[in-house]
Amino acid sequence: MNAGRVLATSTSRNVVSEVTRDIVMRTSDMYELFELGRSVGLERQRSGSMEMLEAVVRACSDEQEHLAGALALAGGVFVATQNKHARRVCDALVRRQNGAGGPSMLRVWCELAPYIRLPNIHEVVAEAERMCDVSVLGNLAPFVSEQSVERVASAVHAASVDVLLRMEMGTASYEDAHRVVCAAAGVAQHLVDGTDRGLDRVWALVSDALASTHWASVCTSSDQIHGDVGRAGSEDYRRACTALVSYAQRQSSERADAMVNAVFALQPCLRYLPRSSVRVGRGREGAVLFYMDLLEHIAGQLTTRTVNALVMPLAVRYVQSVERDWFESAHALILSVLDAGHAKVAVWYARVVLALYPQRINMDLLDISFTAAIRALAHSSSPELSQSCIDLLIARIDECAASGVERGVRRRELLCVLASQVASVPLDLLSFVMTSVDEHVDCEPLWATRRDVVGHVQDTVLESAELERRPVLASWVWRMRARVDARL
Repeated sequence: MNAGRVLATSTSRNVVSEVTRDIVMRTSDMYELFELGRSVGLERQRSGSMEMLEAVVRACSDEQEHLAGALALAGGVFVATQNKHARRVCDALVRRQNGAGGPSMLRVWCELAPYIRLPNIHEVVAEAERMCDVSVLGNLAPFVSEQSVERVASAVHAASVDVLLRMEMGTASYEDAHRVVCAAAGVAQHLVDGTDRGLDRVWALVSDALASTHWASVCTSSDQIHGDVGRAGSEDYRRACTALVSYAQRQSSERADAMVNAVFALQPCLRYLPRSSVRVGRGREGAVLFYMDLLEHIAGQLTTRTVNALVMPLAVRYVQSVERDWFESAHALILSVLDAGHAKVAVWYARVVLALYPQRINMDLLDISFTAAIRALAHSSSPELSQSCIDLLIARIDECAASGVERGVRRRELLCVLASQVASVPLDLLSFVMTSVDEHVDCEPLWATRRDVVGHVQDTVLESAELERRPVLASWVWRMRARVDARL
């Protein structure tokens, strides 16, 4: 009969105590002892023989030399049963324990940390750093103080950079990246409710750790898909990202600017310009994709200076990318910038999306993008620039004036986009846009196109318009509908 079976079934206190002391003395693998304590605790709890379990815990409490082994065995019993006596014994053994107890004890500390205060947690963290065990660092991160979490974040970040470099050499695995993500999620728990300025550096380190391993989540080709994770990432990844975004959104614009500048300093590939001769690897491209997605959610916190100097150059680089994920993220980032009131890029962006239609974007995306540019200008200090955007759209409609089925479809879609702007343009420009729509609808040779434009305004545009515009727009739509019906 093996020792574990004796501890789980024996009815003799003396036998249980002797076997406990013998196992603690002879076993060098601390986690093996922890698992043994857990299985013995569950078995004794199931059989109702808690008195014998008390004998195991008491023997651990009396141990003088092999404290780490005694703590591992008693800790397994406590985690399995939540026994109060086992809890007190564990607390006492932790106070008596000097140092981390060796590499095999690290996983035991991770199991005990959620239940027991660890006075020696910094020594355990130092041991995990020495062993480069990023999983242990992540498990212990939520339990270190806010003043010490930067040390853990730096170690996790260093591990992420190592994974990124090995990925570019073809030697990293998805499991390596996943361990870093889990560790980063542990560190990010400090950001959920934290407000200390010292956490700004932690935010930057966690962001770059996730960015450096984002290649494992991005589905850039069929052989790079890791299970069912995909671009959205694992649950740990999503939890960490939520913490990053919520922390950034609670900060002032000055602090948010400093945080974004810090991550750009950590990841130089974010500053590469389109004309740069430096070729960015797929791992770095994954990092860029992560940062575009992150900046999309915090663009409203940034000053115009940071948006113009850092954010927009990054988006411009990928706004016409042939890669779908990067293309979509770049446009989402620009839309977020426009929604935050940074209207300087609005005319340029209106020109870009008109050039991308219809080869890269459809009518719905054109409508959303163009309307965002108009709305940003309408609320800016230069609303008159909306005229330039409208002129660009009208010129594009006039290019489709020739006959032909395909041009007829494009003309109808562009007319619908023009009609949508009556809900967004400055009031000074409203009359001009309404007149332009009237003229193009009246000159349209296809009755179906005229009907679709009027229907689009009536069913979609009126609902999104401000209340002060609705009476004018309703009267305008009624008159346009009457003219279209009269030409049946």
